[in-house]
Amino acid sequence: MTSWYKEIADKWTAGIAHVFLLHGNTGDTVDGSNTVQTFLTTRCGLCIDRNIVVMYDRSSGITFPLASHRAAFYRAIGEDDPEDDYALPRDPSSALRLIEQVLTLTKEGPDGTRVPATAVIISFAETIIPVNDISSMSSEDRTVLVTLQRWAREPEFIQVGPPVFLITENLAEINPALRSASARVEAIEIPYPTLEERRAYIKALACTHNVTVDDFDRAAAMTAGLKRVHIEDIVLRARLENRTVDAGLIKARKDEIVRAEFAEVLELIDPECGFETVGGMEHVKDFFYRNIINPIKQGNLRRVPLGVLLPGLPGTGKTLLATCVAKESGLNCAALNLSKIFDKWVGSSERALEKALTCLDALAPCLVIVDEIDQAGLNRKNSGDSGVSNRLFKRLLEYMSDVKHRGRVVFIGLTNRPDLLDAALKRPGRFDRKVPVLPPNEEERRDIFRVMFNRYGIAHQVDLSGAAAQTDGYTGAEIEALVLKALEVAEDAGSKVVTDEHLARALEAYVPTTRDIQAQVRLALAECNDKDLLPPAYRHMLDERRKESKPATAMRTVRGNSIVP
Repeated sequence: MTSWYKEIADKWTAGIAHVFLLHGNTGDTVDGSNTVQTFLTTRCGLCIDRNIVVMYDRSSGITFPLASHRAAFYRAIGEDDPEDDYALPRDPSSALRLIEQVLTLTKEGPDGTRVPATAVIISFAETIIPVNDISSMSSEDRTVLVTLQRWAREPEFIQVGPPVFLITENLAEINPALRSASARVEAIEIPYPTLEERRAYIKALACTHNVTVDDFDRAAAMTAGLKRVHIEDIVLRARLENRTVDAGLIKARKDEIVRAEFAEVLELIDPECGFETVGGMEHVKDFFYRNIINPIKQGNLRRVPLGVLLPGLPGTGKTLLATCVAKESGLNCAALNLSKIFDKWVGSSERALEKALTCLDALAPCLVIVDEIDQAGLNRKNSGDSGVSNRLFKRLLEYMSDVKHRGRVVFIGLTNRPDLLDAALKRPGRFDRKVPVLPPNEEERRDIFRVMFNRYGIAHQVDLSGAAAQTDGYTGAEIEALVLKALEVAEDAGSKVVTDEHLARALEAYVPTTRDIQAQVRLALAECNDKDLLPPAYRHMLDERRKESKPATAMRTVRGNSIVP
């Protein structure tokens, strides 16, 4: 018994609900062979114990999994069985009205009590009860919505308790009236296969199709975020091409699948480099090792923050740092572009965000990079978009603060302007830790020069200490631009080696563009509340800020009607 079906059975038995909204991985197979619909009709006790199982979607209309169900249905409505289903109505309001005629039928159960005789399965539920404001819904849509609401909460249906399943992939595409707490409709998520389920399924497929898998554990880890049908596709391609299922095949096919299904909301990142490509910032690297990389590898998830905010100047390497954390920890990595999620159509932004969050659950354990989070417009004050920003903001806050994600979905927010972020987003329990990424000091600049020459494979005879001393105030991005300019100068001079002379010429020509450095440093430092997250040279600033924030009078006493120090 799958966990999601057990939840349904328990809630139905307890009388909590008899109408269930199945969402999530509904387009996948449940066990490698049965779809959700066939699983319900052939393996699910809530359906196979009924005399009539009615299936409906807008395209096929009313159908039945067995001829006996169709015959019982026609007997119940007092019609002759035409032995096909084409005579039955296909439009939702007429179809549901006909189904309702058999919905309250009962039969004698094994213990002599009356039990429901009918079960209903409605696929592609979003096509008959879409997200829309009541005032703008068509007459038919309103009729369908009210019909389903009646089925869920009117006593004549509750007393019988016929199992009704509404199936959709994206919960946000269902009209909110059926998702409210008062609707008596239970939303049940069908999850993507877990790591253990993927490993077992890959082994079964390899045996069935006589395909070699080079590493089952690695294959199971790399297929995070994929459905069973996707995993089967990879194995079948390996059989067709007479090759081993290896990391190369999985990565290539996974990139295609994720790009096709989630490109509009997520970008899957496969970092190739670790911290060896990051110059300086040893205190930041140390933080990530102590609080994310090592704890996750050791299974000490309590120490892992739900989110890390990296405030700092443009060009200081925040994005590079985040991707390197994914490489060092071995986590899946995705970039969430909140600006792409916004859409002018009613409900589409909410659907896009839910789709993204569903994908993150499937990719877990994963790292989520949110770049320029201050530019996303997510806050509680934006009133110019009919409340869309506010709803998205609340949903994102709810997801980020869910403690079940600790150590499984780690958010890393990158921002140049942390002062523009809503305080609710920055509080502990969402972005637990705020680690300022500051301009490099002289020693760090020397290290960045070394890294940049190595990154681009540039032969050089440069005094790195002298170069670092001459670039006070440069960010990592500006040092990178300077190194490339020096290479340009050397090549124009016909040299294959960059020398001090070429670098000096580059320094004369190149003009740094970063502005208001001290002001941006103060903004980044203002977010930090932990001295251990700062370079030693900056820690005294936090002490000074703490002193300034203390009340002028630590203790006060009451004398008469006055309060005095």
